[in-house]
Amino acid sequence: MKLKFFALVIFLLFDIVATADAVPVMPNETVVRGRVEEYSLISSKLMGIKPEMTLYKLVISIEKVENVKGPNFLKDKEGQFVTLYTKEEISSDFYGKKIKAKIEYTGDERGGLFWIKQIEIVK
Repeated sequence: MKLKFFALVIFLLFDIVATADAVPVMPNETVVRGRVEEYSLISSKLMGIKPEMTLYKLVISIEKVENVKGPNFLKDKEGQFVTLYTKEEISSDFYGKKIKAKIEYTGDERGGLFWIKQIEIVK
């Protein structure tokens, strides 16, 4: 009897943990510099984001990372690629250019995305 009760308690604990709400990431801002290697449009529907809208997606090769506020999720990522998203319209003129972007990572322990807050072409 005790074994069944213990098994039930363990099962309920795992069920609670599995269905618990995720904790959002702390507020953060990072400035990245790099080259836009990919420019594309994507439907938010494909990413499970509602309401459906067009998202602008940039993949950049990171040249420099500067911490602005909060945790820096791109620390030591120079030379790697990162995917950035925005809901704001971005010109295809960014493709192939060096950029400076202020970004924010939003999400939780299950995953998230880097969102562009400001972006500009630099020389």
